[in-house]
Amino acid sequence: MSTSATTPKRIVVLMFENRSFDHLFGAFPGADGVLAEDGTLKPDIYNLPDPTSPPSQNNPKQLPIEITPDVPLLHDFNHNFGSGMLTSLFGPNATGVTQGAPTPAPGMLWPEVNSGFYSTKAFNVASDGSVINGALALSYYRHGSLQVLHKMAADFVLCDNWFCDIPGDTLLNRYFMHAAQTGGFIGDDQGGSLNAPTIFDRLDAAGLSWKMYAPDAARDGTIVRNQQTDTRFLNSTIQMSPNTRIPITQFAADAQAGNLPFYSFLMCWLPAGTYQHDTSMHPTADPRAGENLLASVYAALRNSPSWEETLLVVTFDESGGIYDHVAPPQAVPPDNEVGWNWDAYRKLEVNFDFSVLGPRIPALLISPWLRPGIAKGQYQNTSILKFIEDCARLDPLTHRDGQAPSLATILDQFGQAEPRADCPTSYPTYLDMPYANGDLGKTYVAEGGQAFPLPSYMESLAELYHIDAKQPMNA
Repeated sequence: MSTSATTPKRIVVLMFENRSFDHLFGAFPGADGVLAEDGTLKPDIYNLPDPTSPPSQNNPKQLPIEITPDVPLLHDFNHNFGSGMLTSLFGPNATGVTQGAPTPAPGMLWPEVNSGFYSTKAFNVASDGSVINGALALSYYRHGSLQVLHKMAADFVLCDNWFCDIPGDTLLNRYFMHAAQTGGFIGDDQGGSLNAPTIFDRLDAAGLSWKMYAPDAARDGTIVRNQQTDTRFLNSTIQMSPNTRIPITQFAADAQAGNLPFYSFLMCWLPAGTYQHDTSMHPTADPRAGENLLASVYAALRNSPSWEETLLVVTFDESGGIYDHVAPPQAVPPDNEVGWNWDAYRKLEVNFDFSVLGPRIPALLISPWLRPGIAKGQYQNTSILKFIEDCARLDPLTHRDGQAPSLATILDQFGQAEPRADCPTSYPTYLDMPYANGDLGKTYVAEGGQAFPLPSYMESLAELYHIDAKQPMNA
């Protein structure tokens, strides 16, 4: 990795939930999205009710539909590994992936790739499996309708060839984000924590600082820390570390004081129970609440002495079963020597060798040292680990991060010799939603002074992992 003025002293990652690239940026000018240069839909971007048969009057093309944030995503699209992402990407008969190819061979599909997002059975909607992901799984936001994300992408670097690390759900991809492997888990319903080394262990061993911050809410005047920190699902040393479950108000204070750690990982879940107040962007959350969180994180950095020392990476853990038209590329599997749960793996009636990435997801790189542009090179969430390891001269965790493309290439491509003076000091926020003041330093107070309960999908995860999700942490 080349060393230049663009090489940051501090790295901040804000990871949101469950949106694909085409969904958020499919209409972004210059990006590889769903629209052609003339603004019309690309003709080969569609799904069918039956992807194993060609288009016909009885099997009509389902085209991407334009939406704005006023349109709620009414149900959670299927993004489980076996019943969701395999069929969405590789067709209704897919049960695995070997050497980068689906197994069994899918036969003829229309279109040839990513053909099943519309027809895959939804979950948490109808117990008889009668509900499919449907038309909203092929939705994309009108350009400019997301006033923070779309403007921020125009102001800094948007990556339009960035993928999650496994065609699966939240926990699997967050395992990869922190440990560059899943320990053999390929389903949220397998349970258990990942007993494997993480990037946080590597940083501790090197004497480098890190913190995991989480949005907080006020209950009777007391800060209640969000239970949903990723460290809860990692090894016991990291679970118990004093560097985790730090209120995001402290992130603002650390930035202002110039005391941010070398690596900050920001959670996105605010304890909230309504569509308008969930900041994670997870369907069915209103994305504008998450945009408020993003705008507030940006303002905390931009207006602090940490600004010119920091690279902010905004990404998503996975696509959430929402359509993207780019086929996931082949990937380097992680090595299997450490933390591999073969018993859990063998219980599943699938064959997956980790030789393919997951769907394409949005990612932004934000720094005053970067000029605006669209990064076209292939990247993945473990590219963040690779970059951290290169900056800190750490050994890789597995083959996956060891051979991932580094973000250093983007910094070299879009880097400047001097920091920009034209970076916005803030972005507009939405009223009547969390962080509407754009200030992370002010604790968000829920309606009536009471913190909302966790969203239903996080309650389900907590139940699977035997976590008391309702018990607040002491501030």
